[in-house]
This record gives sequence, C-alpha cells and structure tokens, in this order.
Amino acid sequence: MRIAFIGGGNMATAMIGGLFAANDVPSKIQVADPNPDVRFRLEEQWPVNCFSQATEAIEDVDTIVLAVKPQSLPTVLEDIGEFISAEQLVISIVAGIPVSKIAGQLKSPAAIVRTMPNIPALIDQGITALFASERCSPEQQVAQSLMHSVGEVVWLEQESLLDVVTAVSGSGPAYFFYLIEAMQNAGTRLGLPVDIAEKLALHTASGASAMALQSDFDVADLRHRVTSRGGTTQAALEVLRAGEFENLIDSAIAAATRRGRELAE
Repeated sequence: MRIAFIGGGNMATAMIGGLFAANDVPSKIQVADPNPDVRFRLEEQWPVNCFSQATEAIEDVDTIVLAVKPQSLPTVLEDIGEFISAEQLVISIVAGIPVSKIAGQLKSPAAIVRTMPNIPALIDQGITALFASERCSPEQQVAQSLMHSVGEVVWLEQESLLDVVTAVSGSGPAYFFYLIEAMQNAGTRLGLPVDIAEKLALHTASGASAMALQSDFDVADLRHRVTSRGGTTQAALEVLRAGEFENLIDSAIAAATRRGRELAE
C-alpha cells in the first residue's frame, strides 16, 4: 500500500504511528501539510515524505486519507479533485461531510470510505465507524486495516448513522471527561485532597471500563452486581434516576446528532 495523508494533524499522526507500531508499514507514506513545523516533526519522527502541496503528495499512491478540518475540505478537494483517479481509494476522517459531497468534487468515480474515529485513537484505544460507498469492495479491507491500527472498527450500512456515531463515540470521550471531572470535584467538596479525588475518579473510570469490556455480562448486569439493596450505591443511583439521568444523556446525544446533521448541510 502506498498512502498519502492530506493533513498532518493529531489524527493523521496517530494513524501513521499506529501503522509503524503494528509493523504494517506501507511501502510509501506521504503527507501534505502547509505548516512547515508539522512537516519537520513528521519527517523527524518517521521515514515519511512531506509536501506543502496536496497535489504533490497524492502522486503515485493507492490510498488518499483526507485528514483536514471540515471547513478546509472544500478547498482541498478543489485543488486535488481532478487529479484523483478511479483506481485510488479515498478515505475521509473529516467529520460531517457526506460521501456525495466528496464524490461531487472528484473528476473520476473513485472508491470512497467515510469514517468517524474518536480521540482515544491518539493512544491506540480508539473506535472508528466506517461507511463504504457503492464502488468499494476489496478497498474496504484496506480502510479497515488502516483504521484498526489505532483501535477497534465497526462497519455501518447506512451513512446517516455516522451522525449518531459522532454523537455517541466521536463526542463521547468529552462526556466521560465531564463525569470524571464532576466526580473528583464532588469528592474534593466532601473533604478529599484534590490529588486523591482525581486519582480515585480516574482509576474508577478506567477500571469500570476495562471490566465492562472484559466481562461476559452486559453493563446493566454489572451495575446490578455492584448495587446492594439499601446500600450506598443504590442511594446514589436513586438520586441519578430522580434527576432523569438517562433522559439527560438521551437529550445530549440527540442534540449532538442534530448538530452533526446541521453541519453536514
């Protein structure tokens, strides 16, 4: 595989690092980024070729990864759209931009895979949802291998569900950070030293997540198993239920989904 990343930001850096860490290194990796500091950093860290112009980076590659900010993508596609061939695979990690808009700016009918990774990909603990355009078939394996280098992957049959994925897992880490922040602040207000409250909240979140991933029980069963009747956990959960915690999460994810669709339009 010969691959070009258009944009050398955090997610592209994580993917390049994941490929080298997995010993699944393409025969050629090229990166286009207008920032000379980004190009210098990448070339210092890995044996990659960097360019200031995207048109130079996509020459003689099989796969092109669009890794720019959503507001920059139209300009990028205007620059490179006529140079992308039908034999090349285009993988987009750009949030909110549908396959149809990407295809509309390409001169040739290239295979397109749209993806939604999340920020834990930076530590190889991400999860990415992928949607393949009609032209994709064997190209899906290439996309899966690439995104698997930074975590787990799931495939979707409906592109519209990527907006829901964005709300659940794309934005999701922020919800957990907020919960951890609230837990450690509550502990501090009740008398715990700040550093101890922080450590307790962080390790509780990490341990609960690891346990849920490794257990044969679903999360509802695990919750029941740690909730003794009349105990402290039940007292806390009753407060969360009284505050309609689940409805609040529903509303938050619905709001994020709506906003994702608004941005796509």
